[in-house]
Amino acid sequence: MKSIVAIQDEIRTIFASFQTPDDKWKYLLTLAREHEGMNPSLKEEKFLVVGCASRMFLVPEFKDGLLFFHMDTEVGADNPLISRGLGALALKFYNGQKPQDILATNPVFFQEIGLNVGLSPTRANGFASLLKQIYLYAKVFSALAARG
Repeated sequence: MKSIVAIQDEIRTIFASFQTPDDKWKYLLTLAREHEGMNPSLKEEKFLVVGCASRMFLVPEFKDGLLFFHMDTEVGADNPLISRGLGALALKFYNGQKPQDILATNPVFFQEIGLNVGLSPTRANGFASLLKQIYLYAKVFSALAARG
């Protein structure tokens, strides 16, 4: 598994290659369409990301010392592809990482690549809520791993 820093470098290169601001949205839409989603049976209210523009579910799975996430948006929600694309991008960084490595990274990276520019306030708040939830799960599973 690649480190978060290596993945950030790859994504930074992708975003630097965009010719127009619309290119980042096209990229997010592509990520959204390519994202496999998750088993509908996992879509429980307790896994809802509070504050997201659409109904987004984030389910953690801790396996072999690594944290994995299952993420999906509710079908039929108002334009969920952008939210789903943002979630898929976040999972590119954090899926399959050690909780302590997640906690050691700063989510300001997403602003550095320009994701804060052009997002509606609702989507920006939802994305911040998703990142907050990922970090919360990382804290919980880091503490559990430390206990053995």
